[in-house]
Parts: sequence; C-alpha cells; structure tokens
Amino acid sequence: MQSRMMPQWPTPVRAPMSPDLRQQTPDKPVPDLPIPDVNPPEPIAPQQPVAIRPPRRALSAWGAWRAARANVLALVPEAAYRAPFLRGKNLGGRWSMAMAPELVERVLHRNEANYPRSDITLRMLRPTEGANLFTADGPDWRWQRRAMVPAFHGRSLAGLAPMMTAAAETAATRLIAEAEREGMADVYPAMVLTACDVIAETMLSGGGGLDRSGLLEAIDGYIDTVGRLSLLDVLGLPAAIPRPARLIDRYGPAMDRLIDRVVARRREEGPRTTPDLLDHLIAAHDPESGRAMDRIALRNNLLIMLVAGHETTALALTWALYLLAFHPDAQVKAREEAQSVLGTRAAEAGDLARLPFCRQVLDEALRLYPPAGFLSRQAREADTLGGHTIAARETVIVPVYAIQRHRLLWDEPDAFAPERFAPGQSAHHRYAYLPFGAGPRICIGMGFALMEAQIVLATLLARLSFALVPETRPVPEMVLTLRPRGGMTLGLTRL
Repeated sequence: MQSRMMPQWPTPVRAPMSPDLRQQTPDKPVPDLPIPDVNPPEPIAPQQPVAIRPPRRALSAWGAWRAARANVLALVPEAAYRAPFLRGKNLGGRWSMAMAPELVERVLHRNEANYPRSDITLRMLRPTEGANLFTADGPDWRWQRRAMVPAFHGRSLAGLAPMMTAAAETAATRLIAEAEREGMADVYPAMVLTACDVIAETMLSGGGGLDRSGLLEAIDGYIDTVGRLSLLDVLGLPAAIPRPARLIDRYGPAMDRLIDRVVARRREEGPRTTPDLLDHLIAAHDPESGRAMDRIALRNNLLIMLVAGHETTALALTWALYLLAFHPDAQVKAREEAQSVLGTRAAEAGDLARLPFCRQVLDEALRLYPPAGFLSRQAREADTLGGHTIAARETVIVPVYAIQRHRLLWDEPDAFAPERFAPGQSAHHRYAYLPFGAGPRICIGMGFALMEAQIVLATLLARLSFALVPETRPVPEMVLTLRPRGGMTLGLTRL
C-alpha cells in the first residue's frame, strides 16, 4: 500500500479548514479498519438538525447485518466523515470506501465502465426479469439512456410544469384543511401523495388506470422486505446465490402486474394528443441503433421512473419542510421570497428564476438528507485509487451521506446553511455533492425532480407556516432511501 492518498485535498466550502482538521494531511496513510478509538465523533449540537451517529469502528459481519437491516448508513464508520479513503474486510473479502472527490470522480466518471453496480445492489433492485436504466450495464444501458433522454429534455419538462403547479395547488389545499382541523400533520405521506399526483399526471395523463394505492403499498412492502440487507450480502456471497427475500417476494410481481395493465391500456387507446412521458417511452428509440423498448423494457423503465420519481421528490420536500421548521429565520426568508413572487397563487415554471432561496433550501436539504445516501460499485478489473490497488471484483463504496457531511469538504457540515449554495459562495467540488449521483449515470430525472420540488415548496410556503412538534423527533433511516422513521409530524398554521 502506498502512503500517498491523492495529489490534493480540496478546501471546505465557505471557510478554511479548522486547525484540528489541518493536522489530517492528505499524504498520511489511512489505516485499515478497525480504526483506533481516537478522534471521537463530534457531538451533534442541540441547535443542529437530526443526523445519523456513525459507529466509531468497523462492525462484525453479524453486527453489520443487524445494523444495516434497520439503517444501511449505520455501516459507515465515523472515520469516513474525516478521511479521504478507507479499507476493510468482511468474510467476503476486502472492500474500499472512497470519500475524496477525485477518487469518487474516478469511480463514477473517469473510469465508470470499470465500476458497474455491485452484486448487492443488483440483488436488491434487479427487476423480476430483464433490466432497466438503473440496473443495465454497458451497451444495454447506453441504448436505453440515449432513447430516453429526449423525454427529459428541457423543452419537454417545460410542458409538464402546469401539471406540477396543479399538484402543488392540491397539496396546499390538503394541508390548509389539516391546519384548520388538527393544527398539525404528518407531511411525509402528504408529500408522497403530492409526488404521486405529479407522476400520475405527467407520466400517465391523470393515472391511466394505475392503482396508486396498490402501487404505494407494493413499493413500501418491497422496501421493507427485499430492500433490506441480507446476511448473504454482508458475507459477500456470489450474486448467483438467491437472497431468501427474493424467493418469497410478492411485491415485485405485484408491481409488474400493475404496470403491465397500464401499458396494455395505453397501447389499446393510442397516444394522447399532448404526449405524456409514457407516450414518449413507447415511442422512444435509440438514434444510433434504432432499437426501441419491448414490453419488458417498457414495463421496467416505467416502473423505476414511477418509484424513483415520486420517492426522491417527496423526501426532498419532507426534509426541506423539517429544516425550515427547525430554523424559523430561514423559513421567514423563504416565505417572504415566495409571497413576493406568488402572492397566494401556486408557483409556475416561469417563477423559478425569481425563487433562488427556495432552491437553495432544497439543495441544502438534499445535501443533509440525500435520498440515495449510499452507492455501491464493484470493480470489473484491477484499478488504482489514490495509490491503493483495487482488486478485480472488490466492492467500492461511495458513502454519499458521509461525503456530504465530510469534515474536510464542508464548513459546519451538520448545520443547515442554505446560503452555502448562493451565487458567489465558494464552489464545492462537483464530486462532493451527489444527491442525484454523478457522471454518465447521473439521475436522468434530476431536472424533473428539482422543478417539481421548487414549485411545490414555494407554493406551500406562501400559504402555510411550519413548526416543530415538541414531542416528536424524526429519525433519519436508510433502507433503500433516506426516510424519516415514524413520519414527519409538523405543526401547521394557515397564513
């Protein structure tokens, strides 16, 4: 193992390193885990929003499995929040964890072809048959990506904005009713319902026969069973060995049946006068090969867009509302901005450029609580990361949650500071901020999700005030996505 980790370690955003962090120079070797019990984790200050408290040292296979069943991020040791690179072993062999942006960039972009999704990821998320844009690799991924890009082009997105505005209006009406009836509400299911409204309108022109409650029930069931880490995953056993949860899974097939019915109905009815995203998918073809989606590819890609499309936006909005309730001064600033632009009407696409602070709030919420807080890759061939040899088939982890709270990359990393994303602030390294991934496989729906979230957030803030409820405290918990365990109950006041 060479001692030099990387050529240069970037300075943190908005401020220089504190003296204690200066001592952790990038050319010092990072030891294999377990990490000696030094430099204990900094306590989360009472004035800071909730965060995951990392373990101080690596866990045993049994301890890792038990912890990760409840929260995958419990596998990320405290050292990952202050070191550029870590290594460890489990019964399945050696693994590496990359936090330095230059190393993450190599894994996700510069040598992306050598780092496909890991066996663990595929065992959890592979469709019941075939592949989709998320799980496909190599040429199979490239043609699907090329075929789908036009549906998410800026011009296509602009045509979907009125449906987002209508959903934001409905969301505000629902929460105003809760404010007048109860004075509080669990905003997480409310935001899930709003995101589903948007998905139903933009992808399926009002639903297209989709059983929304059935789909949401199947998604939750899938995450709670198949989405939880298996002991086989922790042991590093080959992907050919089926996970027990997959053998008895009824939720994946249930989702397939729901989507198959929607697609069959649309094929019978024909495309809409104003095409929605399903019409775009049916008509999609690879401009290079001319290849189009067959029934299985169409079902798999529609399903992943429905699931990821509603989950990412709903979580971004939920955590943003919590953070604004936690920081009333920031909420006042965001509300004044929203009201000055909107009055009491719902936000539209043309308003977004005049709502910069609302966007900064969302960016910061996605930094503190990224929906996908943990990426896992597997080296196809041997490689070198920061002077360390990566063996073929070695798992390389990109702990997004830890990177976005890293002590060497962000000033006051656990604090809510939307201003860090304001124009003129010190730019963060592109690969230190990864809520939608990065590189060629960056989330294709990123623009869609951010437009929707900004429209909904501004609309709600113009009409409602949000406050913490003293007897409740959200717990960030990641199984497949970073959800608030037990929901997110906030006080509501109509303005």
